[in-house]
Amino acid sequence: MNFSDRTYPDIVRDLLTVLTGGTIAETHTIGASVPDLIHLDNRPVRRISHLQGQIRLGEELIDYRFSERDFELIGTEENPADLVAIRFRDRAQKPAPQTTLTVNYYPDRLKPTPITDINVGSVGRTLIETLSREIATQYQQLQMVYESAFVETATGSSLDKVVALVDTRRLKAGHSVGKVRFSRRTGSPGSVFIPISTAVSDGEGNRYLTSQEATLLPNQATVEVWAHGQYARTKPVDAGKLTVLERAIAGIDRVVNDEPTFRSTEDETDAQLAARARRAIHATGKGTRDAIRYGLEGLPFVSAATITEYPDPNAPVPGMIRVDIALTEDNDFNRRVADQRINELRPAGIYIDRQWAGRVVLGFHVDLVLAGSSLPTSQVADIKDGITTRLSTHVKSLGPNGTLRRTRVVALTLQDDNIVDATISVSADGATVSEETWTLPTGKTASLDSAAPVTFGTVQFDEAAADGQFVLVQVDADIKVTDLSVSVDSLKSPITNALQGLLSTLQPGAAITFDQIATAIRNDEQFVMVRGESVIVFDQESGGFTELRDNDPAFTLPPNSTLVVRAVRVEESTQ
Repeated sequence: MNFSDRTYPDIVRDLLTVLTGGTIAETHTIGASVPDLIHLDNRPVRRISHLQGQIRLGEELIDYRFSERDFELIGTEENPADLVAIRFRDRAQKPAPQTTLTVNYYPDRLKPTPITDINVGSVGRTLIETLSREIATQYQQLQMVYESAFVETATGSSLDKVVALVDTRRLKAGHSVGKVRFSRRTGSPGSVFIPISTAVSDGEGNRYLTSQEATLLPNQATVEVWAHGQYARTKPVDAGKLTVLERAIAGIDRVVNDEPTFRSTEDETDAQLAARARRAIHATGKGTRDAIRYGLEGLPFVSAATITEYPDPNAPVPGMIRVDIALTEDNDFNRRVADQRINELRPAGIYIDRQWAGRVVLGFHVDLVLAGSSLPTSQVADIKDGITTRLSTHVKSLGPNGTLRRTRVVALTLQDDNIVDATISVSADGATVSEETWTLPTGKTASLDSAAPVTFGTVQFDEAAADGQFVLVQVDADIKVTDLSVSVDSLKSPITNALQGLLSTLQPGAAITFDQIATAIRNDEQFVMVRGESVIVFDQESGGFTELRDNDPAFTLPPNSTLVVRAVRVEESTQ
């Protein structure tokens, strides 16, 4: 039920049409194509006063009022003067397939009416407009009542009442809030999902719940999320106090609040409250596809769950759905837990065909062309992180028989305004995918390469230096070390000299790898270089930044270039 379509102009128009003997709101459904003729019920027809439907504009349907430029009234072959049907003109706007037409019109033989004057200002017109205004006001009030029943549209106190159904309450001013940081366990593979309302405490009775869900991507070490005190009386705590993760999460090593929590100065907004409530609904709901999917994906060892109604399109069976579950760790215990979760959430009378889905590991390699002549390294890193997040989210949405479209991958990559162009290669289980559209095999779900879901090659700028122009490439080295036998400060000078000595031997156009640099600065008697945490940055004078990490493709020096060491930072690894 929806009340929003009855606005004041619509009500006035329909009432005036009825008052003068016309027919209102006659509907005709358009099928897969627009028919040649649309016959009206009360024919013959004198004239059409209003014809409205929907037209397609790109991918969207928009409301449209058709005028006499778009259609004409047609009579019968025996008597062309008896107008009985609507015909849309060639090269004019036509209604979109699978939409509805609404028409107001006057039959040829009108019913007698005592009202003869409906001009603006007349008694009849004034009474109709007054009544229409009151009816339109009632429709608006009904719409407000209708929207107040849903989390998506309710506001203020109405939203408070809706979310109370799932035991969620608005955080008032003065409630303790803050951020907590979750860190990945060393060596843990894949993505790690952190559900909303994850409990962390200080071990002294101050308990906080995460206010949002979060996911640690395969190449992400930490993630920071907002948390709030479980109760209004929960006290703020100092930095470093929230270190107790009350329920273990596979892949999470530790949790801590880097900064003190504090008393909020404002009430939680409607948007923030609705976001928390939606997740609470998914967590407590049962008997729906979303409840089953969220319930399964909330298990730490489930990487994806896909639900298909009528799994056999050639022989659809009502009351049957197929659930394909991809496990990060496939063993009997995890399978029993997943089956138990399905039994808890499945609706009565519905048969679930549970299948253990295999996984197709997808990988993306991206070469970028960025706008301008250069960008700070941190901004380039943010651009890469954004691409990784968008592609990772898209891959997670692919279920069995899902389609990966290259155009969609390119569109997601180019969403950042700083990206001018991108060259993307896709692989599935290590094999190159050359097709424009690629379909996942039946019974398999897509996952990302846990080591490197998205790798980046060259990063160029569209206003880079012209050929033949001298290019100065400044090199910054961020080296992490461990197993020290000397102080960290004493290592900077020898590492700088070793790096400068290596770079001085390179000619323009030569390629240099991370392994070459690691070998040049190696000194086993004094330190061990932590390759996975170290990075070398090549800052081209008018060509932007390129980062070189372990296992990255070699960096090729531009023509007419000179390498100069600009900064070397040596730090002891905390891992």
